[in-house]
Amino acid sequence: MFGYSEVEVLGENVKLLMPEPDRSQHDRYISNHLQTGEKKIIGIGRAVNGMRRDGNVFPLHLSVGDFTIDGETHFTGILHDLTRRADLEERLRESAALARLGEMAAVIAHEVKNPLAAVRGAVQVIGSRLPPATNDAAIITEIIKRLDGLNDLIQDLLVFARPPAPKPVRTNVRALLQSVATLLKRDPALGDIDLAIDGDAPPALVDGNLLTIAFQNLLINAAQAQVRGTVRVSLHQVNGAIRVVIADSGPGIPAEIRADLFRAFRTTKARGTGLGMATAKRLIESQGGTIAVDCPAAGGTAITLTVPAAPDEANL
Repeated sequence: MFGYSEVEVLGENVKLLMPEPDRSQHDRYISNHLQTGEKKIIGIGRAVNGMRRDGNVFPLHLSVGDFTIDGETHFTGILHDLTRRADLEERLRESAALARLGEMAAVIAHEVKNPLAAVRGAVQVIGSRLPPATNDAAIITEIIKRLDGLNDLIQDLLVFARPPAPKPVRTNVRALLQSVATLLKRDPALGDIDLAIDGDAPPALVDGNLLTIAFQNLLINAAQAQVRGTVRVSLHQVNGAIRVVIADSGPGIPAEIRADLFRAFRTTKARGTGLGMATAKRLIESQGGTIAVDCPAAGGTAITLTVPAAPDEANL
């Protein structure tokens, strides 16, 4: 459970298995109990944190009992690893939150998206009646950009909250990546970024439209992480799956931010929505895929995703 061998822990103080602040307080608590008889955990049990040999902290339920042999007090402790239960509870909370978000997204689509399109159309008509070189025309152009940005935000929210059911077909992942790369190169904001795609793989069994949205979000994030240079994308087949690695040469992601990277509405960008990475994760996992992030010691960030490989056509 803790990652130690027997020889490493026999005879050691049990606080070896505790993170701070419990580690520093343990001896004082035992001493206080022996002197006063006061019981804070003994006979009661409670949820605590343990620390594995590699430093990872994980949830536990601790039950402690005491007994006396020849006038000397001894203690027994029974530990239950709550990691799986904590993960399940977190997934249930996320599912409940997503259900509420889906209801809100439906309201937004009905009450905001359609009127927004009407407002944009009206503003565009007004703009068409103005001389193109005037300040008023420039203001109209800026208003339309802001309305388009708001529409994109609503669309992102709808895709995240209520992603369509995947319709998997045999899909050429490299061709999909190349089409997304070609589209991104047309964005003036990403003009100094090159996208290099290496490797090849057999077809994947995925929904190409949903995977395109995921690739767009991941590649835009990678490109925005560095001012210029090359974002490298590699793909190959591994154990019945297609693996894609998107690596940038930016500053990397701090560990405290990395832990919440795929949570909705968490962003470090001044004008970001925090939905790009969360949406990519939902769309990839909905197709039986996986996604993970790593920041190598050499620098930069590497996003690794896998999607199911399509069976051989002979086996269809």
